[in-house]
Amino acid sequence: MTIYDIERHAGELERDGYTIIESVLPSSEIAATRKAIEETLASEETVGRKYGLQSENLRMAFNAQAKHPHFRSMPVRYPAMADVARRVLGEDMFCHNVTIRTPLPSGAKDHQKYGGNLHADWADFTVKPFIGGQHFPMAIQSVWAIEEFTIETGGPYLWPGTHLSLEVPPEEPDELPPGWLIAEAPAGSVVMWDSALWHSGGINRSDRPRYSLIFYFQRWWIKGFNDAYRFISPEARATMTQEELRMWGLEAGIPPNTHFRGMSDAQITALTPEERAVLNIATF
Repeated sequence: MTIYDIERHAGELERDGYTIIESVLPSSEIAATRKAIEETLASEETVGRKYGLQSENLRMAFNAQAKHPHFRSMPVRYPAMADVARRVLGEDMFCHNVTIRTPLPSGAKDHQKYGGNLHADWADFTVKPFIGGQHFPMAIQSVWAIEEFTIETGGPYLWPGTHLSLEVPPEEPDELPPGWLIAEAPAGSVVMWDSALWHSGGINRSDRPRYSLIFYFQRWWIKGFNDAYRFISPEARATMTQEELRMWGLEAGIPPNTHFRGMSDAQITALTPEERAVLNIATF
């Protein structure tokens, strides 16, 4: 079992805005993940192409945790990334969603859509509230390299230290600002960065798709852009372990202002819906 230096990676995230964790996924997991990605993309290709999520340059799928069981368990089976995120964001952080991003070997990309442009992630809550003050990390992207990240395959462009600049980057500059590097990592690695860090998708000039997954960790009290209960079906939630439910923010919480805390499991189970609503356990 590989032992990771959680403190070192968390320190790099806080200082440089990014860190690279190598040798996370074994070859068998990489192969299984490629298969799950292809199955998911194929199942929604018709609609994806109609609305621009899939093209000759790029294939994407959002909220993949709701579309294939393989993705839901990955951050639990390989917990180092979540451990690093917890060190920076707090013990109660959770994984908000996972996106499939597969640049194709076309040597091009659409700069107008889906993360191909220079940006900071969700700057309205990761950058703008802190302008004139001090950076406070709100969320962390973790990009899992299911294909190796190189200059040729189009590893992400990162601007180290820009998470501390308290500036939103220009989205369509004529030239990329100076100071960037390309994150290179073997297949099975994970590149993590503070959501306020400036970054851009790379161009795949190789002869094969560059498979990747993007798991987004955030502080529990941030209202995200989706509702996990709407995107993960009751049937799927019923198959998830307690640790998986906790990872995806689906674990039932106990409000502090309720009589629920003093009840036994048997008493809680016996409550009617009306009683649960009055006791602030559930809505009407």
